[in-house]
Amino acid sequence: MNNENKEGNVVNTTNTSAVNNTSVNQTTPSASTSTPSQELAGSPGIVIAPVTEAVVDASSSDKGKANVSGLASAMEKEDNAAGVTNKEVATPPVTTPRIEVKSELSSVPPTNNVQEESVVSAPPPKKKSHKGLIFFLILIIIGLGTYIYFDYQKDMNREECSPLVESDNTLRELDLNSTIVQELYDKVKTNIREDVAYHEFDDKFKLYLAFRQIPHSDFYESNCNLFNESSMTNYSCSSATGFTPKAFKEKTLQREVRKLFGENVSIPNQDVVLGSSCLGGYQYISERGEYVEGYCGSIPTTTYQVDKTLTSATVQGDTITIKEKVRYYSAQGINMEGLENGVYVHTFKLDNHYHYAYVNRTLEVE
Repeated sequence: MNNENKEGNVVNTTNTSAVNNTSVNQTTPSASTSTPSQELAGSPGIVIAPVTEAVVDASSSDKGKANVSGLASAMEKEDNAAGVTNKEVATPPVTTPRIEVKSELSSVPPTNNVQEESVVSAPPPKKKSHKGLIFFLILIIIGLGTYIYFDYQKDMNREECSPLVESDNTLRELDLNSTIVQELYDKVKTNIREDVAYHEFDDKFKLYLAFRQIPHSDFYESNCNLFNESSMTNYSCSSATGFTPKAFKEKTLQREVRKLFGENVSIPNQDVVLGSSCLGGYQYISERGEYVEGYCGSIPTTTYQVDKTLTSATVQGDTITIKEKVRYYSAQGINMEGLENGVYVHTFKLDNHYHYAYVNRTLEVE
């Protein structure tokens, strides 16, 4: 009589009646001496614990897959049918096999852990070197700086440092209220007192015009040491009178000379005063390298008046020309010698230092 176990294997149970106590006793030791831990065939990671005192069919071709509890039940049924009682055949106790499941974590490491470990243990990637890029940028900066410098020098040599300069050298009108025209005119225009005191366009007058450009911050309080009162009419300087003169440096006036008349212009240092008037009134003291103020006791007056009107302003190439119409007259209707009516032409030329230098003043008689 054949029975199938749970996995479909056939177990031979036909001669169970011949099984006696002797065969049982002989098979028991073999079961107890079996391997303590064996894996279940076809199921990795599942281990069948050793079975003690169990009846094992030695002739079975698949020992590991036989269901021991099912075999014992079948044998008991056959014995009862054959008239064998429990007293004649002692049925050993059947112990249910203990199945142990190995932990996947302990037997087979997860794949993702292996990948994480490989990532962590991998050496850090090498940083890319930017030396070549930095060197290339430095070359570009040097090249650009060189180009700008030489282009600047070329413009300086051509005297084309102003947007007013045109390459075709055409004559163009300028707005009389424009900033460039008003700034240039303010530097050279004079009032009636200045015209009456001195009307020659020479170094004395140019030095006076440059003196007018000195900022107030460049003046400072000084003293009367080495001041020569005899060299300047109407001026005196003495500490006994309690007068504290103002002063400025020689180099300060020369700076304004170059700015107004051009970098290559040099005017000898001399007293800054217009005639016998109280205009200017600074004595040059070479030993001190300073211009020191004198005290003017009397201020001359005049009855003359003047009308001055800007009529035109033009630019041609690097030259700006400003024209003003001037008419002098006095209350008595008497003209003063040297004061001439007409159109005064002021000429400025762009130099190599971004300055329109005051070149000349001429008179166009009406």
